[in-house]
Amino acid sequence: MKKIIISCDDLGITREINLAVKDCAEKGVATSSSIVANGEYYEHALNNIINKTQIKFFGLHLNLTEGKALNENSINIISGENNIFKINAKKYFFSGFYKPNKELINAVYGEFKSQIKKVLKDGIKISHFDSHEHIHHSPWVFKIITDLGKEFEINKIRFVNEKILLRNYFKDAFYKLKSLNYFKHLMINICNKKIENNFLSPDYFFGILNSGKIKIDELFLYLDKIDSNKIVEICIHPANEIINHDFSNNNFYNSKNRKEEKKLLLSDKFKNYLHNNNIQLINFSDIN
Repeated sequence: MKKIIISCDDLGITREINLAVKDCAEKGVATSSSIVANGEYYEHALNNIINKTQIKFFGLHLNLTEGKALNENSINIISGENNIFKINAKKYFFSGFYKPNKELINAVYGEFKSQIKKVLKDGIKISHFDSHEHIHHSPWVFKIITDLGKEFEINKIRFVNEKILLRNYFKDAFYKLKSLNYFKHLMINICNKKIENNFLSPDYFFGILNSGKIKIDELFLYLDKIDSNKIVEICIHPANEIINHDFSNNNFYNSKNRKEEKKLLLSDKFKNYLHNNNIQLINFSDIN
């Protein structure tokens, strides 16, 4: 039987994302979500979403690129004025081609550890690690997370292994170029060759090439091509009304496509597809 994890990312970043994740879990088919420990609306998620939906285990959306660092010891290394992160995702990926200095490694380790300890202290059951802008696929960052996984006994991670289907690859090519999704897919594949993944992970992932604009026909075609004994994680970024916020200037949060992705998870068309194809919905905690 084919098994699918339907993940909603960015919990804790805005109120409207939080409420959309709740709707997708209660009224739709979402089975997983990952929380941003330094998100502006982390407390809102803690009080209104955690333990109030059918999702009982949450991923930790490790973050080094947006908002404020939790660990003040990282100032002048990975964060600057007001402890705002100052290194973008591209630099973390490109740094994967050489060994960074010990000071940077220690700063990232300390920041991730602060994020892990915060969510555990608040009673959140961590099912797995993933990361904001997929920075955990930078090989040296992945190594740090591997060490922290052993330390905190967290043995599952999102591993972005997205198959290329030619019928999908060139659809909406202008968007995929403009959003740098082709570049992200290529860079992650290159970095993966340098990663030793000892975590438990789904076999496949969907949501890089279509990141920010998931279309149901491409999703169905992708799932149709996956062998029946495999696990697939589908990454969705839902929201209700789109509003500006202080976490980032990134237009990704203000995209109307977030509302469309929520509609997808609530649609009868998607629910019927899952039922008709005998697909089992699971959480990361169910992987063994």
